[in-house]
Amino acid sequence: MSSRDEGVWIMVDPGTWSHGVVVIADGVVVHANHAESLDNLHLTLRHTQYGTVLVERVQAHGMAGNDVMLTCEHSADFRRLAIESGHDTHRIYRRHVKQALDVRGKSSDAIIRARLCEEFGASAFDNGKACPKRKNKSHGDDCAICGGSGMEREPGRFAGVKSHAIQALALWLAFDHGAREVVHERPKKGKR
Repeated sequence: MSSRDEGVWIMVDPGTWSHGVVVIADGVVVHANHAESLDNLHLTLRHTQYGTVLVERVQAHGMAGNDVMLTCEHSADFRRLAIESGHDTHRIYRRHVKQALDVRGKSSDAIIRARLCEEFGASAFDNGKACPKRKNKSHGDDCAICGGSGMEREPGRFAGVKSHAIQALALWLAFDHGAREVVHERPKKGKR
């Protein structure tokens, strides 16, 4: 069991209008949403037991458009709120996530998801399969298919994590692989 499987982790992939968020407690996903609203994310940060918050940091090249600027504002707002709520907080650039996960070139959700499947196994993202006999009145503990659980195949560890939430989960793995926020200090006047 690695250190990433201990404690509370909140990972946020900020977007323009919706945000990916994954909350993990002791290695188990307790909340995952690929389209979290700003208000719900604020509630999550304020009312979750103290833990580590990882926020994807936006990096713009050249002139940034309105959507990029809005995403930057959300990222900064989430970090501020997490710090005010007492969480240990880190912002990580997407390029550092890609580096830590050994992803080359342009990275889409599918490529990041494939890398996470390599790390945790494809079954970790399986949504499970309901027992076909679960709706029968005679269904019970003696069911030959599910043994009474109602599930023919149990959901995986990260069932329901998709889209923006995949990017948020990638922050967790990248942090475990050593990705950290890079803080640049301004040079003092006269010393260049």
